[in-house]
Amino acid sequence: MNCRSGCKTKDHETYGQCLSAANIRTAATMNNPTASVVKNELSAYRSARANGIQPEGTTMNKVKEAESASRALGRPYNADVDPPANMIVNKNTARFVNAGA
Repeated sequence: MNCRSGCKTKDHETYGQCLSAANIRTAATMNNPTASVVKNELSAYRSARANGIQPEGTTMNKVKEAESASRALGRPYNADVDPPANMIVNKNTARFVNAGA
């Protein structure tokens, strides 16, 4: 028996011909473990931008550095005008950055 159980004619030479005649399509899906990582990173980036923070990049590390720098600065971090976020590590460095702003 080369046909699927729902085949009306049951006269196909191969199972593939039966599927083709029924116009059944298959779709390949991939379990991509990095997709959720990228989704989480972009979500964190969007959240930071919504809070006025401009990280140096979209990776989780860059977003966390920008959020930490924002807490130290007492204002949203802006990668376009502020020094690298990983250099703003405490209130003392933040004071010097804010003094130059």
